[in-house]
Amino acid sequence: MATYTRYWIMFVIALMAPFSVVQADHGSKHHWMLFLSGGPVYNPLSSEDGIQGNELFLDADIMYSYVNGDFRFIAEYVLSTEESELERFMLGWQADENTMGWLGRLHSPSRYWNTAFHHGQYLQTSVTRPLVEKFEDEGGVLPTHVTGVMLDIMFELQGGDAFQTIFSFGATSIIGEHELMPFDLLDARSDHRPALDIRLAYLPDQLGENQFGLTFNWSNLAVDDNSIAEQQGLQSVEQSNIGTYIDWRSQDWRILANLTYVVNQMNKQIESQTDTFGAAYFQAEYDLNQEWKVFGRIEDTADADNSEYLELFPYAVLARQMLGLRFDFYKNNALTVEVSNVKIQAEEFGQVWLQWSAALL
Repeated sequence: MATYTRYWIMFVIALMAPFSVVQADHGSKHHWMLFLSGGPVYNPLSSEDGIQGNELFLDADIMYSYVNGDFRFIAEYVLSTEESELERFMLGWQADENTMGWLGRLHSPSRYWNTAFHHGQYLQTSVTRPLVEKFEDEGGVLPTHVTGVMLDIMFELQGGDAFQTIFSFGATSIIGEHELMPFDLLDARSDHRPALDIRLAYLPDQLGENQFGLTFNWSNLAVDDNSIAEQQGLQSVEQSNIGTYIDWRSQDWRILANLTYVVNQMNKQIESQTDTFGAAYFQAEYDLNQEWKVFGRIEDTADADNSEYLELFPYAVLARQMLGLRFDFYKNNALTVEVSNVKIQAEEFGQVWLQWSAALL
């Protein structure tokens, strides 16, 4: 879709948003939500380096939900200066108060950040995401979408705490030129292969936000038109990753952290070999008051220099040290500035983001 067309669509959506919350007859409910964000980003690089230089970005995330008895429907579409994509399209059925089943294009449950914040920039404090949490077409190296089925079961324990298990199975991403490409419902292809995702979480308070847990993913990634893979003679990658995460609030503090270990079986024309790397991040956020929040993140990737898999993504952010400040104002609006030192395979450079974000619910 042409850039100017995206701008006009986002402008029209913004005008319609205040009138978007409606309720249907006969007990069914449907609801529109709109998340907007935009601003400049500065990198001391040129577009020839594969990283956008001084650039103005705009993004609109449109979500629609419908509830009728035990039936659920969720759709999410993203329009931005970089993409136009149907991100989620989910049909659900609530078997009981603790069991939910879904069918369609979903966020992979093994990536906690994405299921917590989806594409709503306003919902997350930082502008950027860590490497293992990035969406496929935004520099991510792990699949973050699956098209298939998902089962979410909550086990209530004594004392108000709970144990949650989420499973998904379906078609996963393929390895394209410098990025992963998820299954596109509007442009389906036949070479997407299966993936299995599992998340096991413990919630000290079932109604609260605090949780920690384990994640597992197995994906069979086909290769499609990747020049580096062709040089390696690579035909497919069987990827397994296991991780542990925590999302914890205590008074004015919030901690988001993750440790993930990835094993890739690189299936080549002549022989196969095993490729491994580890990735970790630690993000701390502190509320100065109701309007101001400071935050920072450290992230790194172990054995990145020895990973042929990571060579397929030369612009992936392998390490980052970041500090930021966020100001919330007037009915779900926020201004965020983020300054960081970034490392990719061939470069290390400074980066500055300035973002306005808003939620129209």
